[in-house]
Amino acid sequence: MPEKDFWNQRYVEKNTGWDLGQPAPPFVRLVESGSWRPPGRVLIPGAGRSHEGIFLATKGFDVTCVDFAPQAVLEARETAARAGVKMAVLEEDFFRLDPARVGTFDVLLEHTCFCAIDPERRREYVEKAWKLLSPGGMLIGLFYAHGREGGPPWTTTEEEVRSLFERRFDLLDLGVTDWSVESRKGEELLGRLRRKTG
Repeated sequence: MPEKDFWNQRYVEKNTGWDLGQPAPPFVRLVESGSWRPPGRVLIPGAGRSHEGIFLATKGFDVTCVDFAPQAVLEARETAARAGVKMAVLEEDFFRLDPARVGTFDVLLEHTCFCAIDPERRREYVEKAWKLLSPGGMLIGLFYAHGREGGPPWTTTEEEVRSLFERRFDLLDLGVTDWSVESRKGEELLGRLRRKTG
């Protein structure tokens, strides 16, 4: 089954155990503490039902959510409409986004996209994020370091994240966050990475 069809079927069947049904608490904490303030153009790849996107849009950010699963896009658009939130929800493959068409972004928000893609594509992910961010733009991410075999979700480590991103990004901070939901305590690395200019 093609990757797009696999993920779309998960949404159709509501077999989406990764979906918290709310924005991830670490992102909420960053915004509500004043550590991350609007305005700014935010891109969320693999956004699914776009809980983070809706939250950020209500706080004054200019949000673009991207997912290639039609059912996820449909549900995200419906939820945003019910909430009275204005944000873009694109049915697109993150890897095929063209900066010439969608522009560049101030922040790329990573949550459950990096762990869902084939680990062989992680370097490609880094390059794509670099291209879609404006100079000095930030990648704010939760990286799933659950330590279990197989996937998706595929695990990672702090060492791997540093190794993959260090060529294109300056790692401002990266470590296990205390703000995870209970089921992911000790398994999420919260990172802030600044895009290098060249």
